Amino acid sequence: MSSRVQNLDELYKKGRIVGRANYIFTPEISSSIGSIHGSSFKLDETVVIGRDYHNDSRMLKRGYTSGMMSTGINVLNLSDCTYPLLQFTIRRFGASGGAYFSGGHLYSEDVGVRFADAGGIELSSIEIKKIIESFNTYPSQIRRVDPRRIGRIIAIPQTQDVYIKSLEQFVNKNQIRDADLKVVVDCSFSPTGKITPLLINEVGVEVIALNTHYRERSIVPVPSINTIKNAADIVKASNSHLGVCFDVDGSRILVLDENGLEINFEDLLMLFVAYDQQIRNSKNSTIIVTPSVSPVVKNFIIETGHPIKLVENTPGELSRQIRQERACFAASDSLKFYFPNYSPFSDGNYILLKILEIMSIQNDLISSLTKGFPKGIKVNKTIPVSAETIETIHNKLIEFVDEHDLKYQDIINELKIIDDDVYVTVKVALNRNAILLSAESENTSKSEKMILRLSKIISKL
Repeated sequence: MSSRVQNLDELYKKGRIVGRANYIFTPEISSSIGSIHGSSFKLDETVVIGRDYHNDSRMLKRGYTSGMMSTGINVLNLSDCTYPLLQFTIRRFGASGGAYFSGGHLYSEDVGVRFADAGGIELSSIEIKKIIESFNTYPSQIRRVDPRRIGRIIAIPQTQDVYIKSLEQFVNKNQIRDADLKVVVDCSFSPTGKITPLLINEVGVEVIALNTHYRERSIVPVPSINTIKNAADIVKASNSHLGVCFDVDGSRILVLDENGLEINFEDLLMLFVAYDQQIRNSKNSTIIVTPSVSPVVKNFIIETGHPIKLVENTPGELSRQIRQERACFAASDSLKFYFPNYSPFSDGNYILLKILEIMSIQNDLISSLTKGFPKGIKVNKTIPVSAETIETIHNKLIEFVDEHDLKYQDIINELKIIDDDVYVTVKVALNRNAILLSAESENTSKSEKMILRLSKIISKL
C-alpha cells in the first residue's frame, strides 16, 4: 500500500507537509519529522501536540511524539483539540512550539502537520523547507539523547476550560446574554463539538449543535454542501438568529444569516471594520488584508481612516505582519480573521463571539448590518449541474487549478481563483443544484472571458 518517500518534497503542498496516511505519509516518516523538529529545540524544552478526531491523525501524531521525545523534548499532550486551542495552549503555558495533525477542507482525505512557534504562530514556508531539507539528509541532523534524558509526556486536561474562560473575557458577555440570541452551530465532526456548544452556552446564547460526534474521513470535504444546506435549513426552521459551519480545524467559520443565506467574506470584513469597537478606536492603525480582496473593500477600509497593507496568505505570514506592523486587525479571503487584542492568529470561536457581540450591541440582525455595504462590479453566471456533480465539485476544481498552476483560496463553500487581475469565486448554491460564478476585475472583458472559460470547464465535470 505505502510507497517509500525518498524526498519529503513529495509531501509539500502550499507551504505545509500533507499526505495520505500509510500511502505516502507513514508513521516512520512522522517519527523522523518529530526527531528533526525536536532537534531544533534545546534539551528539556516543551512542545504542545494535538490532533483531530481521526485515527490516521492519531497514528501519525504518536509516531511524531516518539521522535520528539527521543531528542530530549517534553510533550504537552492535548490529544484531540482544535488548532486554535493548541495555539492558545502554547502561549498559556509558555511552550517553545507545537505541532498539530489534522485533515482539512482543502485536502479532505489527507493528513497535514502544522508547526507553531513559541507565539502560537504557524511556521513559514521557509522554515518548513528547512525541516524538509533536514529530512532529506537524515540522520545527520538528528540529536538522540541518553535514555535518562528522554522527554516526558504530560497531560493537561483542564486547558479547554481555561481556553473558554479566556475567550469570554475578550467580549462583552453581559451584552450578548441580554440579546437573547439563538445560534445553529455545525461542528463538522471535529473537536469543535467539545468546545463551542459549551462556550456559546456560557455567554448566554441558546445553541443548536450539529455534527459534534466523530465520523470517518471521506472524499467529500467537511463541511460539505449537504451539511451546510442542512445547517441553513435548521436556521430557518428554528427561527435562529445566526448559523455557522466550522472548518474541521476550528480556525474559521462560514456564516449564515437568519434566512439561511451565506454572508460572504467581504461583508464580514466590512462588518468588523465598521462595528467592532476596538478596531474603530484604533484609527491610524494598520489593517492587513490579502491582495485578492475586492478593491471596493480596500477603499472601504481606507475611508475609515486605516492604513492598509497587502500580505500574501502563506502559512503564518499575516500573523507575523500583525506583530511587525502593530496592526489592529487582519483578514485573509480564506475566511480567516485576526483580532490582535486576543491573539495573532485566527480562531473560529472568537470570530463567532465577535459577530454575536456586534449583533447584540447594534441590536440588529447580521443581514441588516451588512446590507448597505458597497458591492464591486461583478460578472455573474449560474450553471445548473447534477446533485452528483455538486458533491465532488470542490475536489475536481482543486485538481483543475493545481493542474493549471492557478492561484486560489479555499473559502469553505467557495473557491476563489486568482488569474492575473481577475478574481473569480466558484460557489455551490444552497437552494438549488447549481454552481454560481462571480468574477471581479477593473477590466470587465477580462471577467467575462474568465467566466466563459470556467463555465466550459464546469460543464465537463
